[in-house]
Amino acid sequence: MWQIKDWICGGFQAVRRDGEKVFIYHRPAWEPARYAEKMSSYEFRWHGLCAGRLTAENNWRGSLKLLFTLDTAGPINEQDLLDISLEIAGKPGAFQAVL
Repeated sequence: MWQIKDWICGGFQAVRRDGEKVFIYHRPAWEPARYAEKMSSYEFRWHGLCAGRLTAENNWRGSLKLLFTLDTAGPINEQDLLDISLEIAGKPGAFQAVL
């Protein structure tokens, strides 16, 4: 279970009971093709590494896409990032910049 700290330093901090921390930062569009759309994303950082990205899919439903980018084994995985995303989604206005 992850506890989400309020908006700090341009992002959120997620803390697990065992002390593991993930920082979530608002970022501009990654791909040049999406820059023109003024899309934003959130980046999940763990121990200075990019652990994943949450972006909006360009379709009629406005769905979100979560990409896990860690290539090393560690104490966090895709499920952790999904749990964090769902926790943050409950906060007012958290993902409005992405959608």
